[in-house]
Amino acid sequence: MELMNPYAIYLGIPLILLLGVLTFGFRKKFKDGRKVANSEFLEETKAFKRRLFEYRFCSVIVIVSLVLALSFLMFILARPFKSKQTITEEHNRDIFLCLDTSGSMFEVDLEVCEKLKDFVSGLHGERFGITIFNCQTVTLVPLTTDYDYIIDVLDQIEEACEVAINVFENGDYYDTEDYVKYQYIIDGTISYAYDAGSSLIGDGLASTVFQFPDVKDDDSRTRVIILATDNEVWGEPFVELSEAAELCVKYDIKVFGAAPEEVVDYDDYKRSVEMTGGKLFTLDSPTMSKDLIKEVEKTDTSVIYKSEVTITEYPEKLIVFFTICLCVHFIVSRRVKL
Repeated sequence: MELMNPYAIYLGIPLILLLGVLTFGFRKKFKDGRKVANSEFLEETKAFKRRLFEYRFCSVIVIVSLVLALSFLMFILARPFKSKQTITEEHNRDIFLCLDTSGSMFEVDLEVCEKLKDFVSGLHGERFGITIFNCQTVTLVPLTTDYDYIIDVLDQIEEACEVAINVFENGDYYDTEDYVKYQYIIDGTISYAYDAGSSLIGDGLASTVFQFPDVKDDDSRTRVIILATDNEVWGEPFVELSEAAELCVKYDIKVFGAAPEEVVDYDDYKRSVEMTGGKLFTLDSPTMSKDLIKEVEKTDTSVIYKSEVTITEYPEKLIVFFTICLCVHFIVSRRVKL
């Protein structure tokens, strides 16, 4: 047991002793009474002895209960507490999932999100974020350690991809509820301007680079981007994929690519990804997602051990004992009329 205010004990105990001396050391005898002659016969009666024993016994209880009440009060003022040290392991790594949400990428996005949920649930202190892009980039989740929220967003992306696959590939029709789910990965990523383009991969990757906090100044954290795209660009991007890859190299960000079986300009995509120290994986491998996640796990280069001290106070029992002692003191005091 530890005390937050130990001086309450150091001052309280001498004070209790001083009060005891002042109260019982200098009390006057025969206060509010008169001496009676020839009382020996009265003192020998059973009734007198019984009442005398009762008086002395109750007097002891009154004194003891008062001393205990004051002692418990001193301990309450001293604020006893327990401290517990917890050491948590935090991985010094930031990960962004960057998804191409154009019509040709729904199957890849679906598989990547499905496999990433197990990966996210096993993180310890890493920050994770999600961006989606088509002709514009939208940040769905900024870097966070709220893994439950990340998994919830991945679930919503999966639902949207499933709706899109059923509509565009299987010829199904969607109702209002399905349309709302589909819009989750569409809103903000497309523009209705005639020259807006589609799958502007370099823009999406470059935008994600600058979603990392202090990317220009802080090089202490490991940074990773999981880029899911088929490299099929329509229109004129502001930043080419190769330029975005050079930007990643500049800020020491590894990019791991996930793509369908059909990849436009595979060699260019592979070269850009490997330039950053990452790898490219495609759906023609049945273990694409597992292999990608294994490679991402290998990027963990540093671990921070964070020590936290939890302080718990427990005054409840002391307050109960203090209240009981006071009640006993006042009840018995009334009995002996002290």
